[in-house]
Amino acid sequence: MRYLNKIIFLNSAHIPYAEVKLDGNVHFIGTQGVGKSTLLRAILFFYNADKLRLGIPKEKKSFDAFYFPYANSYIIYEVMRENGAYCVVAAKSQGRVFFRFIDAPFQQDWFIDEHNVVHSEWGRIREHIGSKIQITAQVTSYEMYRDIIFGNNRKHEMIPYRKFAIVESAKYQNIPRTIQNVFLNSKLDADFIKDTIIRSMSDEDISVDLDFYRSQIKEFEQEYRDVMLWFTKNKNGEVPVRKMAEKVMNAYRDLIYTQKQIGEGRAELNFAEKQALHEIPLVKEEQAKAETERERLLRLMGELQQKYTNERDGLIRDIGIINDLLKKIREKRLHYEQMQIEEIIKRVSCEELLIQELEQVRNMKSELTRAYEDVLSKYRLLFEKLEADFRTFENSQQARINARNAEIAGKQEELMQQLRVEEEKVRATQEEKVQTVDNRIRQLRDEQAQCNLKLQKVKYEHPHQKEMSDCEDGINELRKKDKELELGIRQQQGEIKQLRQECEWKVKELKWEFQTKMETVRKERSAIEEQLQTLDALIEKRKGSLCEWLEKNKPDWQETIGKVADEELVLYNNELQPQLVNKEATLFGVSLNLTAIERSVRTPEEMKQERDRQQAARQLCTDRLTRLTEEEGEAVSSLEKKYSKQIHSILEEQHLMEAERMQIPAKLKNLQADYASWKTKEEEWKRGCTEELQAQLNEIGHRLYVAEGEKEKHLAEREKLLKACRKVYNDSRTELRKELEEFVASVQQEIERMKQQTAERKKELKQAQENELNGKGADTVTIRKYDDRLAEINKELDYIGKSRPQVLYYEKDKEELFDKEPATRSRKKEQDAKLVALDERFALKKEKLQVQKKGADEHLERIGKELHLLEDGLNKVDMFRKDETFCPPSVTEIGEKPTRKNCDVIVEELKSLIVSTIRKTEEFKKAVTQFNGNFSSKNTFHFRTELVGEQDYYDFASNLCEFADNDKISDYQKHISERYTDIIRRISQEVGGLTRNESEIHRTIKDINDDFVKRNFAGVIKEIALRPLQSSDKLMQLLLEIKRFSDENQYNMGKVDLFSQDSREDVNAVAVRHLLSFMKFLLDEPGRRRLALADTFKLEFRVKENDNDTGWVEKIANVGSDGTDILVKAMVNIMLINVFKEKASRKFGDFKIHCMMDEIGKLHPNNVKGILDFANCRNILLVNSSPTTYNVEDYRYTYLLSKDGRSNTQVVPLLTYNKIEK
Repeated sequence: MRYLNKIIFLNSAHIPYAEVKLDGNVHFIGTQGVGKSTLLRAILFFYNADKLRLGIPKEKKSFDAFYFPYANSYIIYEVMRENGAYCVVAAKSQGRVFFRFIDAPFQQDWFIDEHNVVHSEWGRIREHIGSKIQITAQVTSYEMYRDIIFGNNRKHEMIPYRKFAIVESAKYQNIPRTIQNVFLNSKLDADFIKDTIIRSMSDEDISVDLDFYRSQIKEFEQEYRDVMLWFTKNKNGEVPVRKMAEKVMNAYRDLIYTQKQIGEGRAELNFAEKQALHEIPLVKEEQAKAETERERLLRLMGELQQKYTNERDGLIRDIGIINDLLKKIREKRLHYEQMQIEEIIKRVSCEELLIQELEQVRNMKSELTRAYEDVLSKYRLLFEKLEADFRTFENSQQARINARNAEIAGKQEELMQQLRVEEEKVRATQEEKVQTVDNRIRQLRDEQAQCNLKLQKVKYEHPHQKEMSDCEDGINELRKKDKELELGIRQQQGEIKQLRQECEWKVKELKWEFQTKMETVRKERSAIEEQLQTLDALIEKRKGSLCEWLEKNKPDWQETIGKVADEELVLYNNELQPQLVNKEATLFGVSLNLTAIERSVRTPEEMKQERDRQQAARQLCTDRLTRLTEEEGEAVSSLEKKYSKQIHSILEEQHLMEAERMQIPAKLKNLQADYASWKTKEEEWKRGCTEELQAQLNEIGHRLYVAEGEKEKHLAEREKLLKACRKVYNDSRTELRKELEEFVASVQQEIERMKQQTAERKKELKQAQENELNGKGADTVTIRKYDDRLAEINKELDYIGKSRPQVLYYEKDKEELFDKEPATRSRKKEQDAKLVALDERFALKKEKLQVQKKGADEHLERIGKELHLLEDGLNKVDMFRKDETFCPPSVTEIGEKPTRKNCDVIVEELKSLIVSTIRKTEEFKKAVTQFNGNFSSKNTFHFRTELVGEQDYYDFASNLCEFADNDKISDYQKHISERYTDIIRRISQEVGGLTRNESEIHRTIKDINDDFVKRNFAGVIKEIALRPLQSSDKLMQLLLEIKRFSDENQYNMGKVDLFSQDSREDVNAVAVRHLLSFMKFLLDEPGRRRLALADTFKLEFRVKENDNDTGWVEKIANVGSDGTDILVKAMVNIMLINVFKEKASRKFGDFKIHCMMDEIGKLHPNNVKGILDFANCRNILLVNSSPTTYNVEDYRYTYLLSKDGRSNTQVVPLLTYNKIEK
């Protein structure tokens, strides 16, 4: 049996020297302040080694200062064990108390010299102890000290200290606490009682490691949320995160393809620039030729204009002269009409007749007035004269008629000549017009033929054939490229799949190799562990076994019974009750010669040494396994990195191809749209050209119709003019004839008038003859008539004389103007026709030259545009290259790529691409940021959320592409689901492990209650009872609920997918809800490290003291009076210590423990005796203190404490009572 045997004070706590035996109940008596509590605290310190739990008031000196004031202050604890006592020396070094263990009973001369001086130097003490006695190194850790005393010595470094244990238990911590609770009279706490009960059951730490689950499940909500983001749909049935991811990937692929396009565009720009530099001289040469041709056409147009202007000015001048002449004719005609020139001419034309008549009248008057001799002769002469005058007048008038006939005939001949001339002019003029019209008709027919030819050409012409062919080529190229890219992507996917499979196969092969090696090591370790378990079991069974008894009572037993006794069934059996008998050389009365048996028997120490060797071997195996695991991880990581690099390279190419392929539909659509646009443009052009040509044909047809009509008109006009000429001629002839007839008629009328006048004169002459014959004289009336006539004739002749100049002027004007008016008008018409013909000829020639000039201008403009396009393109290229926005210095343009595009088009495309790249980059970053907004910085998928540089965004998108392409979300889904399903199972198992002890706990509590009933010596305490209840710990309740859930779903838990959306949704929801609740509990209570067995139930206790009943409570601060309170608390603590002792004793052997109770005088003597009996029957010794002695026979040792003159405490043994030993 092991126990604290004595305590020795050397210069400690004002005690120069004192030895206090503790192998029984001890009672310290003395007045207040003599040091009773000091001794009790020193004993308590042996058990709890906790200076803060000794009940030292704060206002007093510290433990170190009070108990170890000097360098030679010591407290020595002597501990008894089966094979002899050992000592524990407590001393102070460098201001801190430490311990040393001495494997021998205490001897005073170790510490005190012959002069009664205590050694302060440890070296001298060691010399006195001697080298044969084991002395440990300083134990400065109080926890290590407690582990040594209470036997928590499974660690390798604790092997040398195992011999110093008073008990062997890893769960001893509540024993020193219970002892200090008794001393400090601490309040009763159900949790402490629970913990003590549980710790007494087993050394095994029966608990749930919440830190493990905290580390495992702390990310559950985030992991579950992160994974569920990839499956949660919105109201539109879309998964927003997948849509965002697709947006990021598409933007990334679009960007990298755009960058590729920019690179290709720069190469195309190099080629286009080279082509432009080559083409510009050729275009300039062609431009010079076109300008020369244009200048020639301008010169021809100028010459034509000059010639036309000259001719037109001449015609206009002639027409002006003719118009002036016609105007003069009109003015003259009006003047003569106002003068009534016809009447004047008529009267002037009668001048000769009047002169003749004047002469005749004069002659007749003369004859009438002359005296004739013969009246008859007179009148006969007068009659003859009248007849002769008449005949003369008639002849003259007939001559006039003949002259007029001749004149008229001459005029008719002139009219005929004039008719021929006019007809010739008309024919010439109209022929020219007709010829002009014919030329125009011929030109129009040529134009019509050209238009028809163009119309036919339009039907078969394709003005945008190049563009459409480019589009068709582009479409075919894109389709071909799409197939090539599809094939390439498949090939790359195949390569990636093959590389992954190859990597997986090699990883599996590598892992298999390492697993084979590790399996060998594991088997080796398992064999070692089996041996260790066997050794541990044997060593555990050593306490109280035959082997232990033989070591104490039978030297050299290994050579006798050890050779024939079974090691496990006999030697280490603790129920054989061995005894020494006289027949030493017999085995159950049979004498055996054991020298023939070669068998080595292992002593416990040898077994411990072998266990140490096996543990070292196991550790080596564990180290080898760790090393192999690390090597496996490094090898796998190296292999995966190798393949990952290859896969990443292929993936980059694949992403480029996918990005390029992703652009193909849009490009195809654009090209098809361009093709359709060019097709539409061509159709519109054809329709426009057809409409234009048709309009031209219609116009030409109309103009042709008009021209033919004009020709017919000119022909008709020619006939009309010819007819007009003939009509003029006929009219003139008719007029001349009429004039002649009128003249003849007038002459005839004059002749008739003259004849009548002659007849009247003859009648008058007859009347005058008769009158005169009748004698009446001359006829004055007749003469007067002749006078009047003479006056009239003279008057008329005067008028004629005055008017003759006007008639002459008129005749002159008539000859010069009026007679030439028709010819003038014909000449005017001829000049007008010439002017029209000139205009038409000029218009035709000018139009022809203008068409040629227009073609030359268009050709020159086209060349100019082409040249401008080339030069402008080169300027744009130069400006583009100088602009660091588009061409930063870091960009190198290498190589050329053939293209049909111009520099300016490429520059604009590049600018557009670069600007769009900037915009797309911002949109891409925005998409990445938006996508990242769904995840925290510590997200499940290790997505980087803090992206700084542009390359970070590209790397992120590349990784996201790989993540999506490889469907890693499924791997995460599977992994997380399996992991958390395993966690649920593990929770179930561990909680099951906790609850499996429930029956033992209930049995232990029942044993405690029964023990109190059976061995209650304190009559005042009627009942102390404990009862377990269901745990009120919400976390524990949750874990129990998780266990029930796991048990109910144990057959389909392997199929549980926390993220599935099928009919298992309810099970999944419950599992997720439990895990989230568990995680919340863990996060809300970060300081809670473990869920112990104590948390599985709630403990209440009840104390009945006389008529006081506490009821079922978890904590009691006071029970009745002070004495009763101390008594109850001590009894409960002693019961708890006993629970631990009984369990530990069965494994290790019996041992004794002390409980210290200060100021026991507060208890009634009967209760003092009762508590002593209560403790002693449970193998627990009490060390009490009080001012006076009580029940001396109940204590083995009674010490009187007092103070001497120097205030030192003197400990004097008063009484030793051995009755308790009986």
